Amino acid sequence: MKRITLLTLGLIIAFADAFAQKEVSGVYVGGHIRRERPGTITTLRNSGFTYVILFNVHVDPDGTLKTDGETICKDGVYVFQKTQPYYQQDVANLKTPPTSISRIDICIGGWGNDSYTNIKNLVNSQGTGSSSILYRNFKALKEAVPEIDAVNNDIEQDYDVDTGAKFHIMMYDLGYKTTLAPYTNMNYWTSLCSKIRASRPRAVDRVMIQCYDGGAGNVNNVGSWKFTGVNNRHAGLLYYSNDWSVEKNLAQFQKWYDDGVATGGFVWVYNSEEWDLNAWASGMNRVFKAITVPEEQVAVRCYSEKNYRGYCVALPEGKFTQADLAVYGLKANDLSSFEIVDDFYQVLIYNSTNCTGTRLKRTSSAKQLSTSYDNKVCSIIIEPNPTRINEIENGKPKDEKEGAIYNLAGQRLQKMQKGMNIVNGKKILF
Repeated sequence: MKRITLLTLGLIIAFADAFAQKEVSGVYVGGHIRRERPGTITTLRNSGFTYVILFNVHVDPDGTLKTDGETICKDGVYVFQKTQPYYQQDVANLKTPPTSISRIDICIGGWGNDSYTNIKNLVNSQGTGSSSILYRNFKALKEAVPEIDAVNNDIEQDYDVDTGAKFHIMMYDLGYKTTLAPYTNMNYWTSLCSKIRASRPRAVDRVMIQCYDGGAGNVNNVGSWKFTGVNNRHAGLLYYSNDWSVEKNLAQFQKWYDDGVATGGFVWVYNSEEWDLNAWASGMNRVFKAITVPEEQVAVRCYSEKNYRGYCVALPEGKFTQADLAVYGLKANDLSSFEIVDDFYQVLIYNSTNCTGTRLKRTSSAKQLSTSYDNKVCSIIIEPNPTRINEIENGKPKDEKEGAIYNLAGQRLQKMQKGMNIVNGKKILF
């Protein structure tokens, strides 16, 4: 008979709970999120995008940090609260559960942006030490908005490897990682990455290849962008291209994934309410597998069409808000049928985003949901069926060879049936 100690049991439970979210879907966001707050913050939190890039932070010739003409930091002091009193809390809220967002970058650069010309001049004149204005202003920003994780480099003019590397090394020491967003000039970008990593090996953790506008030629050449030591390569598209529907964009993301040239994707740019962020993000998360549920942990399979057809998203036991479902790959208002893997589980489905209000409880699979819930579900709870728990806990194992759980003294802790044990309400499989 197989014996499993409490130590091993702890490892099993940890494995069962460890569905790590990968940052595979990103979106650039413009000043729209400030102008139309707080609705835009809620939209982003529920979207399914796993990271956002705030566009943008401009560096003036004197080192002042601005966005849309408003001053963020000046002379080593954060002053943005004078014109944007909600900004700090809004950025913090982006990461506050329930949310799909786990990382926030700030973008420096863009077409016609002279920030890196100013950075080059400031680095050459003042260096990057603690007394330099660049250090002081970005330190003030980090202290005021600690939720910012990285700086996204979108330099598109005045390419200078030496000062660029010094700047990003300084930023890493201040607590900012670096992502690179090239569309051309491959030699510059690979040289910049190598120089940064030679000093700070973990500074650059993502490369984001622009495959639109000036970088449209990269659509078929994403794999040619190779950066030694950086394997996290994302490719980006436009949401507003006249020639590209959501389906066509998702098909392109799928091709990049299948070809092994991209580990994630991003979209330019959330600056209006004209598009469905949730449709894009949930689809991208399906493509790039933001969360993968081990087969033995699948509790329910969700389908976008009746009779278990359409795309399928596998879920483990748990509570899933709209944001959570989007990370797993299920779009809001897109559930039409589902299969409960075994009758140990029951499913509660809601039209609300956060598992509140009126609900439908099912203890068996549904080939098609009722009119009130078909293509209207935004959140789900999957939990043990109390009736089955009682049956299992009071039953006897059909086959002792299937295994059991023992403490270190050799005492059997739980009864078992069909290869399962109930420990603190959890289903443990062998």
